[in-house]
Amino acid sequence: MIDIFFLLFGIVAVVSGVVIAFNVRGVVTRRVARVHKKLELIHQANGRLEPVFVPFTGTAGYLRFLGAVMIPFGLIMIVASILILNA
Repeated sequence: MIDIFFLLFGIVAVVSGVVIAFNVRGVVTRRVARVHKKLELIHQANGRLEPVFVPFTGTAGYLRFLGAVMIPFGLIMIVASILILNA
């Protein structure tokens, strides 16, 4: 049972990591635009006039880095599921 769990979530992690790391269909671009728009709305609601500060966690580079990190960890989960299955 745990081997199927590791296999499925490993595959999901690899596919999600590839989609995020390589910005397939503009996933990262849309996410960054949503974060920026949300911060603009918060600034407007609070009556702030200064430009919007986007934290590092809301940038495209950070999201792509997370996608790149997800790929090898997903592969590790797949290998672990295969090793558990053969044990």
